[in-house]
Amino acid sequence: MAEGASDAEGDPKIRRKDSAGYYYRYKKMADFCYYANTFFLAMLLFFPRNEKLFMVCFSFAEGPLAWALIVWRCSLVFSSLDKIVSVVIHFLPGIVFFTIRWWNPQTFSAMRLDGVAARASWPYVEDKSYIWTWLFLVPLVAYALWQLLYFLVVDVLRRQRLLQDPEIMTSYRELSKKAKRANNIWWLLSGMLGDQNRRIMYILIQAVFTVATMALTVPIFLSYRMHVVFQIFKISATIWYGASFLLDATPRQVVSKEKKNKETIEADFRSDAGTCSWSFY
Repeated sequence: MAEGASDAEGDPKIRRKDSAGYYYRYKKMADFCYYANTFFLAMLLFFPRNEKLFMVCFSFAEGPLAWALIVWRCSLVFSSLDKIVSVVIHFLPGIVFFTIRWWNPQTFSAMRLDGVAARASWPYVEDKSYIWTWLFLVPLVAYALWQLLYFLVVDVLRRQRLLQDPEIMTSYRELSKKAKRANNIWWLLSGMLGDQNRRIMYILIQAVFTVATMALTVPIFLSYRMHVVFQIFKISATIWYGASFLLDATPRQVVSKEKKNKETIEADFRSDAGTCSWSFY
């Protein structure tokens, strides 16, 4: 998702596309993480006590957004603003809704009913069908609506632009590029039906991922301990990925940079030598 923008940071061709037109930035802003974060801000600013809307946002934050940190290896690298932004927009919403769910003083009054012991969380819900409706079914419908709009904009309205310019990074191109480079399980799964059907497999994998991660928000919503463990797991994963990136990718980048500098110096030397030889005669 947003993590892949780091590829553009180091690619001058993509940088030129970014500065020359609106499409690259527009495409990034159309990704689900930005859609969800806009949803979160609207809820927090205008409907902070709406229990149903809170549960939908909780499902987004601790479902697809949270698991994208782990699956797509969002790295906490403080030297990269792009990677920090990627971690923040995927991790911070979960922390916010964790705090509101279990610790927010403003909702303490809603956790206690007359003649009943203090409730442990807000909102307090006993009806399991109600929980599954607002933590799973409704968020899934909202996600499907976003996916439909994204498909219409990127794959229909802008299809010709994409076919003409393979350098424009859509979510599919970005994630498949990263999976191919890593040669990981996602690349193997997407190729089960052959290279020509990787896009179809990508859609199926994305659908399974979304359904599974949203379903997992139900036990997380009901258990404080599980929710705490999940927060620790998420931040530990981003730190681990960041450390792995610094220990693995950084040395390779230094070697590659030195190699390019050496080639540039040798090319300049040969050019100067040719000029001197021509001048001498």
